[in-house]
Amino acid sequence: MEYNKNAGAGRKFLEGILVSFEIMVLFMVLQVLVSFVGAAAAMTSYMVQTGRSAIAAQYALLDTMTDSGYMTTLMVVATLVSVLFSVSSYWLIWGRKKTAEDRQYFKEKVLKLKPFAMIVIASCGLYYLSLLIAAVIAVVSPATMEAYSEMMETALGGSQMLAMVAAVILGPVNEECIMRGLILKNLQRFFSTPVVIIIQAVFFGIFHANWVQGFYVLPVGAALGYVAIKSRSVIPSIFMHLFYNALSFAVVLLPGFCQTGIFAVAAVVVSAAAVWFMGRSESAPQTS
Repeated sequence: MEYNKNAGAGRKFLEGILVSFEIMVLFMVLQVLVSFVGAAAAMTSYMVQTGRSAIAAQYALLDTMTDSGYMTTLMVVATLVSVLFSVSSYWLIWGRKKTAEDRQYFKEKVLKLKPFAMIVIASCGLYYLSLLIAAVIAVVSPATMEAYSEMMETALGGSQMLAMVAAVILGPVNEECIMRGLILKNLQRFFSTPVVIIIQAVFFGIFHANWVQGFYVLPVGAALGYVAIKSRSVIPSIFMHLFYNALSFAVVLLPGFCQTGIFAVAAVVVSAAAVWFMGRSESAPQTS
């Protein structure tokens, strides 16, 4: 889709935002439809097995919707279906258009130990920054955070293995192909890099469909957008997102001190300083 380069700034802004919004809504609706089909299948199975009416099946479904095992499985299925569409859409629209220059840049500049280390360190800092933001939300609105925690427990409280597959593998691949693939690439046709990073981060927050998570992932979305633009690929942002999500399963295995506010602040500061220093040393001119 081409836009009129002579169009006014307002029209350009609206066109870029609307197309990106349509992409996001399309994938949100897709996951809702898959969930609806799963619910309908559960109702049908209940009626066949018990011989009871559709109304009784609806009441049984309400009970099922509070079952963590069912909800975790449903989330995995819905995310898997979305992954199939997001990956194929990204590849058909943008991925296959990568030039030899892009591939050479990725090989020479991205597939190095230092960028890998920076991504890992930044992920740790962003994870603890998210914890600090969530802690502030919990203080400001305890009821909201409690409701959010209950929702996440229902969604991920079933099979630990399925929860990890959804959160650590399927989720990052799906969200990066949508956000840093389809949406970010579309926004780059309309806006400068700083504006693109901000807008796609906001869309990333909205995509999570709850304001608690949507708020604390804003800096994560901005960092992921920067990485995708800097590397000219969604692969590093997928890895960064994967590592960030994996930390939620790994941190609980660490000593209690690693889950305190003091440690979180220190982790954010040290991570930011380390990434800044590594980035600065990388861009410093070489002397002979």
